[in-house]
Amino acid sequence: MPEHGIRKLLGAGLPDPAAANGVPRCELYVLVAEPDRWHGRALLAGARELSPLAPRSWGHDAAYSLDPDGHVLAFAADSDDTRAAL
Repeated sequence: MPEHGIRKLLGAGLPDPAAANGVPRCELYVLVAEPDRWHGRALLAGARELSPLAPRSWGHDAAYSLDPDGHVLAFAADSDDTRAAL
């Protein structure tokens, strides 16, 4: 949702989200098939790569990017699932 829409939704009682523009405000961690493909789509849509797809200590292969609104996007799959697809 664009920031102006969030301001309308939140009303005057909460801080203006635009004041934190560029500051990571949330992380969306999404388990998907082919996380490298989804990560690539995010990059094509204007996200900035934070970390390429790699095995993580918690058993997932995950790639991280930062979208233009400052949200961290993580696309992940169980490590066994990702390796089986290769």
